[in-house]
Amino acid sequence: MKITVVVDNNGHVLGTYSQPAQVPEGYPTFQIHGGPDDTVYELDLPAEYENIASADELHRRLGEYLQQEPPKRDQ
Repeated sequence: MKITVVVDNNGHVLGTYSQPAQVPEGYPTFQIHGGPDDTVYELDLPAEYENIASADELHRRLGEYLQQEPPKRDQ
């Protein structure tokens, strides 16, 4: 599962975005960007993250994931 994650300078997840596998022709595509003090990560997560139903739970789990395995900063 590929996902974009925006994290503030305290390590709190501010937002996430996952591009759909296929975008129908003519439909818009989206991106998210962080503020000047935020960090943006492009992560390839294990499939188990696809089954998380709530944003609160996803943000909590992503925060734990980032503490265990800090990825390279993309932006």
